[in-house]
Amino acid sequence: MSQYLMDLGLRVLSVLAIGLNMEPDSFVFGYKKMGTSLGGTWIRFNYYPVIPDISKVKPGQIRCGEHNDYGGITLLIQDDVGRLEISNIKLNGQFVPATPMKGTLLVNIGDLMQRWTSDKLKSAVHRVVIPEVEIKRRVPRRSFVCFFDPDLDSLITCLDGSNKYPPVIAGDWVKGKFYATYKY
Repeated sequence: MSQYLMDLGLRVLSVLAIGLNMEPDSFVFGYKKMGTSLGGTWIRFNYYPVIPDISKVKPGQIRCGEHNDYGGITLLIQDDVGRLEISNIKLNGQFVPATPMKGTLLVNIGDLMQRWTSDKLKSAVHRVVIPEVEIKRRVPRRSFVCFFDPDLDSLITCLDGSNKYPPVIAGDWVKGKFYATYKY
């Protein structure tokens, strides 16, 4: 992972901590091993190819099903095709578009961060639908995702001392989510 992404992720964590009236480095203890095999941060390039036969696309068909991210925070850079949608709890879970804006990235809260903050920050359900523009222009969708998760051996406890959630080892938490999601 690049130093730029590591620095950016740490800055976002500091901003989140300040927004929660905590010390700016409240989350940093969980990210000491970035760039090593024990770090929990990783990147992924998502490529959604052009659909060869658009007559087989059903109205409202999705490309990536509804899900939450598992870890700390996710930094997402998406192309101008977009079609990421996020469930809005204020609108009874109705999905709203996360319209791409040039020069920006989207920050998503993961399940582990929700636990860490005792639900002060919420993990949002999201999905990717097939955009009308893709059907009309026949272009692929691309996104660059940085899952900025705590070190695999970090003990995550509720930072407010509430014990709303039991302590968990970050790597065990994420691995458990993967196993539950991809269990066959």
